[in-house]
Amino acid sequence: MSVEVPLAGGVWDRFGRIVAAHSVMLRDVGLIDDDALAGLLRAADSTRLAGPGADRNRVSLLELVRDFDVRMDAQLPAGLAGTARVGRGTIDVAAGVARVILRGDVLRFGDAVIALRTTLIELANTHVVSLMPVSIAGHIAQPTTLGHVLTSLVSQLARTAARIESAYADVNCSPLGSGALASTGMPIDRERLTDLLGFDGLIENTFDAVSATDHFAGIAQAVESAVLPVKRFLDAILTWVRAEPESFRFGVEWTVLLSDLPQARPALGAETLIGDLQAAIEMTAQLRSAAGRVAFGPLTVELDRLLELAEAALRRGRSAIDRANALIGSGIEVNRALLANRAGKGFSTSSDLADFLMIEEQIEPGPAQQIAALTISRARDEGLEASGITPDLIDGAALLVIGREVKVEFEAISRYLAPRRFIARRSVPGGPNPDAVRAQLDGERARLSQDSQRLANARERLQRAASELEATERESLTSAAG
Repeated sequence: MSVEVPLAGGVWDRFGRIVAAHSVMLRDVGLIDDDALAGLLRAADSTRLAGPGADRNRVSLLELVRDFDVRMDAQLPAGLAGTARVGRGTIDVAAGVARVILRGDVLRFGDAVIALRTTLIELANTHVVSLMPVSIAGHIAQPTTLGHVLTSLVSQLARTAARIESAYADVNCSPLGSGALASTGMPIDRERLTDLLGFDGLIENTFDAVSATDHFAGIAQAVESAVLPVKRFLDAILTWVRAEPESFRFGVEWTVLLSDLPQARPALGAETLIGDLQAAIEMTAQLRSAAGRVAFGPLTVELDRLLELAEAALRRGRSAIDRANALIGSGIEVNRALLANRAGKGFSTSSDLADFLMIEEQIEPGPAQQIAALTISRARDEGLEASGITPDLIDGAALLVIGREVKVEFEAISRYLAPRRFIARRSVPGGPNPDAVRAQLDGERARLSQDSQRLANARERLQRAASELEATERESLTSAAG
């Protein structure tokens, strides 16, 4: 298996930056002088800018490392040829460049999830009073609000932030200086390489550094944890549309006009998006499986396959998340009136009838539940909805259960069985009461801000390290020229 260079995020360029950092480290520990450093930096930069050549667009990482070294040595005087390879190997550089590529991909994936969370929070805030029913196994269970449902998706995506952060922390550790697995007898400074290249830490054990696959498994988990809940949510929306075609309307860019059925505009764009989300999930499964099949030892040709799968999972996942953001943010129109109407159907609030009898009529829990069950059963038999439950129905059931009528008032029953009253009573933290949802959204905004800042800090750290390395290179070249 080999890596296609253009799709691998600038593999050749990453080699050049690693060689430059390694050369600076060699000077800093006294293995080469300033003149030698300047020569190595010029050769590395020239080789990097020249590119790998069109005929090398699909070769393995290890072959590319060797190609870079050969072409760099060809530009050096005999006394310097081979100096850039002092204290380093081919395998550790390939492992290092894979991690450099993937850390950028993980940050970009994190940005996409942050953007989707932002969209969902604002949309949920506009729908904290938009009623809708929720089904369990195809049967209407209870009413809630669209804002409450959307906030549940926000919460699931917020939990992925820890997995994305963990994946980044795992991948942004330096394997450099490990050689093939046992490092080198030369007095190199692995920590200095870590700083020069913006890694947050060092993989201490040199065997582990070139053998580990857990960072690939971590990437798979991070991508799946974000993509899966989005797919499930969109699946639910399309299920609604199939049952109630007017419940959600899709923008024209997400539908297709059938020439022989001008009245129909099926949401094929949304269906395609769900397929793309599923493809990303399947890609993470392939990555996890491939990482689990690798023998315990230094990665050579296996690294190419793992890198290819990890990049594909991150790229597909990010693309699908971006498109889901566009669909959810501006591609769906919610039919609030229809959903609100359906929220009161199917006895969705009838679970509160027993609560009403316990709280308002002071009936013991067991009898109250029996009266409620019998009342609802008789109402169903008569073709009524919860809103049609009358005091007579309740009294008839009460006579059978406790031997007396309870003489409830119709207005009192309505206060418990009306969907909006049902929602209003559920004001516990995380409940569908509008104020409770708004409070949760405030907390989600704070978490979003913190997670976004962590991504920004990571990106700033990489940029700062890159700038410092470039400044060191300029200083060395200027000093040598003087």
